Amino acid sequence: MTSRKMQTTNQNQSKPQSTKKRSYFSCRKCGLQTDALPATERSRKELCRDCFGKNPDRRPKDLNELSGKEWAAYSRSVEEYPDTRSKKQKEHGACFPLSLAKQQIEIYTKSRALVLDPFVGVGTTMDAAKSLNRRGVGIDINKSFAAQTRRDLKDRKKDFLIRTGDARNLRKFVNPSSVDFILTSPPYADLLRTIKGDFAFKWREHSTLNALSNPAPYSEKPNDLGNLDYEDFLNAISDVFSECYYVLKNNAYSVWIVKDFRAVKRGVPYVNFHGHIIEAAEASGFTLWDIKIYDQTRFRPLVCLGYPSKNYYLNIGHSYIIVLRKIEEN
Repeated sequence: MTSRKMQTTNQNQSKPQSTKKRSYFSCRKCGLQTDALPATERSRKELCRDCFGKNPDRRPKDLNELSGKEWAAYSRSVEEYPDTRSKKQKEHGACFPLSLAKQQIEIYTKSRALVLDPFVGVGTTMDAAKSLNRRGVGIDINKSFAAQTRRDLKDRKKDFLIRTGDARNLRKFVNPSSVDFILTSPPYADLLRTIKGDFAFKWREHSTLNALSNPAPYSEKPNDLGNLDYEDFLNAISDVFSECYYVLKNNAYSVWIVKDFRAVKRGVPYVNFHGHIIEAAEASGFTLWDIKIYDQTRFRPLVCLGYPSKNYYLNIGHSYIIVLRKIEEN
């Protein structure tokens, strides 16, 4: 009985005290009736919430130059990027939108930061970096792609280094721990050479869509990652991750845009490409930080896959934006 009384007493004592009475007044600026807690700055100035406004955010911006509103808007885990592909992007065959590149660079860098794309292609990453007043390094094994990108950056050649080379040898072009951010999309092993019959061509009998031709292979070089079989490719991409880790600054981010695919004619209904990329990255020391879905369904017509057999396939209408981070103990 005594313990119950003590418990009741303690519960009563734990109840919060009554809140302070608010003061009511007319705003000195707009004249509207408002209220505020006494002894606050707004109460002393006798201003309503709108006229008082918000104090400027003086916290240091360590990562980027985004406002709080932009920070929140960019944090969606699923997003569309409805860019129109440029002529040079169509020639490459596997480019991500310029708006995607700009957003990722804005999130993970500040002005004048050094951005690396180890598979620079026709230079979407570099174009975005240029427009945002960043610097850049781009490497590509395809000489014509590298030359195209170099021409597009000729007015800022002091800020951009574009070289023809193998991404497995990044340290030949880039100093250790010098890169602020990496943004890229890797080749897909020998997919461009073997894709025909898997899903590049539309199933014509029940469709009015014209067949899609295969994108051209990136090069004819046997050491091109785009010409390797899948197992050799995974070994090679592990080497690329090791090089990326070597040149990236500590605590900096690396973003890879990848898409899963099918190899039905070779007996593989679903290739977990993004999962294999993550495994290779983690084995090289990277930490998986985030995964964002790049929703492409609105821009890709649905295809009847497997009909009318028992094999039912989903249309793969999305890519993955894989966010990695280099975190080393000091």
